[in-house]
Amino acid sequence: MPALDPSASLPIDSDHARRVEQSLMSLNARIGVLAKVLGADLGAETDVEHILNREHAFFRLQASITHANAGERRLQREWEELRGLLALRCDLMAKSLDELGLDAVRQIALQVQARRDKEGLAPDSDGFHLRHRLNSPSDTP
Repeated sequence: MPALDPSASLPIDSDHARRVEQSLMSLNARIGVLAKVLGADLGAETDVEHILNREHAFFRLQASITHANAGERRLQREWEELRGLLALRCDLMAKSLDELGLDAVRQIALQVQARRDKEGLAPDSDGFHLRHRLNSPSDTP
């Protein structure tokens, strides 16, 4: 399958598709900021899964702390926010696939990445590995 041109317009003209694109852009931006601030590595799908499942080293360490100071509580909130945003993005993409279809979601993901590339952000700084699968030649039957 040839790679899709991320600068091409969406295959559907829909306010819903534009809202999904804007939501994904905002989520990825906040996830990228939190990951950088927390030093969270989102470079591999397993890294994201560990955070989603609270298996990351931070969550395991926090489970053993009985009394957290203000700084530790702030870190806990930020890690939980990161985890929540990753889960929200998963839900957004799953729902969008059902509502808009694979081709539209593929185009949205590529457009969002193209914008992040123009901003000079590393492609995996937001842990959005789904775009690799959506643009992979191996996803065809």
